[in-house]
Amino acid sequence: MEEKILKTSVYVNDIVFNETAEQPVDVDFSLPDYCPDISKIFKCRAVSRISSKSMNGKNITVDGYVCITVLYCDASEKLCSYEYQYPFSKNIEMGEECSSGNLIVQSKCDYINCRAVTGRKIDIHGAVSITIKVFKRKCTDVISDIDDCNIEQRRGTAPATVPMGYAEKYLMVEEEIQIGQSQPAAERILRYDAKPCIKESKIINDKVVVKGEMSVWLLYCPVSEGAPQSVKTVLPFSQIVDIEGITDACECDSKAFVAFLEIKPRSTDGEIRIFALSAKLLVSCEAYCKNDISVVLDAFSRKYKAEMKCENICFESICENISENFHCKKNLDLDRPIASVSDLWCDMQSVTAKFEGSDMTISGTLIACMIACGNDYGASYFEKPIDFEYKYTLKDCEEQLHSSPEVDITSCGYTITGAESVELRVDLSINAAVYECRKIPLITAIKVDESRPCEKSVKCAMTIYFTGDNECVWDIAKHYGASVDEIMKINELTETCLPENKMLLIPAV
Repeated sequence: MEEKILKTSVYVNDIVFNETAEQPVDVDFSLPDYCPDISKIFKCRAVSRISSKSMNGKNITVDGYVCITVLYCDASEKLCSYEYQYPFSKNIEMGEECSSGNLIVQSKCDYINCRAVTGRKIDIHGAVSITIKVFKRKCTDVISDIDDCNIEQRRGTAPATVPMGYAEKYLMVEEEIQIGQSQPAAERILRYDAKPCIKESKIINDKVVVKGEMSVWLLYCPVSEGAPQSVKTVLPFSQIVDIEGITDACECDSKAFVAFLEIKPRSTDGEIRIFALSAKLLVSCEAYCKNDISVVLDAFSRKYKAEMKCENICFESICENISENFHCKKNLDLDRPIASVSDLWCDMQSVTAKFEGSDMTISGTLIACMIACGNDYGASYFEKPIDFEYKYTLKDCEEQLHSSPEVDITSCGYTITGAESVELRVDLSINAAVYECRKIPLITAIKVDESRPCEKSVKCAMTIYFTGDNECVWDIAKHYGASVDEIMKINELTETCLPENKMLLIPAV
């Protein structure tokens, strides 16, 4: 029987390993001599980054670091900061070897606690979540045709999607950031951050051309007396990622992450008006290509007992790529009056995506952090959670949808609207690939036992049958072991799905 079966190969991504490991952060350190003593700690901010990863057999090694920035004031109420990098290395063992798999690693700082033991010593406790996913392309052979006149086949088309591949590439960004002419020279950096955002992914044969922008924020103390100064800039970047076999008919999910970031002051002519940025970005691309295939959806033998083996195959495809900007505006009510704002920034805390009908809702929470000064006293720190919700109407997507949206903060501004109130304005960049998963049961094998003829349920040449509502000819033929073509021909049918109480003549086998 095997030589009469024609098979077609279908491909899906098979998840081999998907777990989250915790990396504790426990460290204490002393301030260097050039930093003044701590009078009061405002904020301890921690950002986790993955610098490298590798997979060898069952073992996965992840190297990274946590960039800890402590913002504090000294005895004179002057705003100060110190940055400490806490390196870590995590080893995880999988249940099976997967040398040809794709490895995706992401990390997030769950919490960080900071305590000043003395005026110069700081104790840090926290935890980082490391999410590790390993997947590989899996091939399954399904039946597309059976060359046997005794076997009835219900042929159809499966909306298959071929995962073309996953690839990553690192990109170095070296740039000089200049202070504006109207701003004073810098004494030292207080805080900095950068967020990359993909703007365009263009597919050329075997390549993905990725273009994006990296928003950079920097806060520094001026040489002269006065409030801290901020510098903001946007740096464009582009990268070419190779994925063999992709064409412009494919869809691609591209993302960018910061693997390393460092900004240092550079002195020229005795003053600091330039900052040297060095960043290492990880650009990842996952490509899919739609490829509908002809398959046998169901089959039965009219003469002998037959056993079929089916497998539910999930064809995952990108049905829509969302790239939108969203403006969020909120009023912050403070618990004490302020006269000016020294620094304000926002950190993304959580992002979720929900689907209802054709609507996708991306909601999340960001934390607004603000250091402000009052009229009669020194600096104060405020922290407020801000909820946001973004709705998008999908065009051609159906059920079984999922997405892991990337929401980045591109800018953050404010207006003091009262002694104890501030209007916050945040611009968000939303990038989301919406995946559609279609589970289709397909036949992978059929075995006809010629030693077991089918039992005859009726003795007469014709059986009269009355249909149920919207009943299909295929189901009737399968029940009686009859030929679909003969039922259609004898009853002069043009449609395969029939109305209720229609009389049919079913020929005996």
